[in-house]
Amino acid sequence: MSVGRSRALSLALLTASFAALVWAGSAGAQMSDQNERCFECHAKADLGTIMVDGEERSLTVDPVAYRASQHGLIDCTGCHIGFKPQAHTEAESEDWLYTARTTACGTCHGDVAAIYAGSTHGQEHAKRGEGAATPDCATCHGSHEIATTDTIAFRRSAVDTCSSCHGGRSGTYLDTYHGKSFALGRPEAAACFDCHTAHGVLPADDPNSAVSSQNVVATCGKCHADANDNFSSYLVHVNAKDPRDSVIVFMTYAFYATLIAVMFTLGGIHSVMYFYRGRKQGMYRRRHEHE
Repeated sequence: MSVGRSRALSLALLTASFAALVWAGSAGAQMSDQNERCFECHAKADLGTIMVDGEERSLTVDPVAYRASQHGLIDCTGCHIGFKPQAHTEAESEDWLYTARTTACGTCHGDVAAIYAGSTHGQEHAKRGEGAATPDCATCHGSHEIATTDTIAFRRSAVDTCSSCHGGRSGTYLDTYHGKSFALGRPEAAACFDCHTAHGVLPADDPNSAVSSQNVVATCGKCHADANDNFSSYLVHVNAKDPRDSVIVFMTYAFYATLIAVMFTLGGIHSVMYFYRGRKQGMYRRRHEHE
């Protein structure tokens, strides 16, 4: 290739790159202008409320928080499909919740949406449609203040999110080494979605579940390289106070609790008798010293 042709090609590439930057900047400005029109109403603190899943929620959106989120450069109507930056009609508002919280996410996150659709959460949500009590995308990730999933704040909030539906399970999780380590400030300790996965949650008796007998060794192996069948047989989410969960664990807990109670009781009796004898002998010696 001659020097002249090489220079011409370089100039063409630079021109194309510059044009792409200009186009991207204009597109970003356009999205920003559209969002600003939305915020003319939705940034007002007294805009009002709406009923969502039987709960009253504010229609106000914090523009600063939205711009700082992972979706901060996305046009509002990218998620609120069918809406326009103007007063909304009844037709626009129909099924808006289901669309914005589930359907719209799949337009960018199609691979994740497909996994979610096949999960327990996704299947149940699809049956109930709008107003479903099962988790959708926004339940875990939020709506207007979406944060990255690799932050400590998100990992901590995820456990609370799961607990909002699986309250009993969170208690037994906190009884384990993982739970105690996590609660004491070690965010890298295994949380709910590290074992059950985030989007493909399935019952433990489903062969495709990450915690099924077929896959649990591989799941544990993500953190514990030497995991085997014996290691992965550890009982998780067992209520030690309920013999219906595990008789062995219940009996062990009962024996341990009884042993502690007996030891403290005997220790307390011994201490009382020891101090009583010491006080009595001390008083006896002091009385004879003054005779």
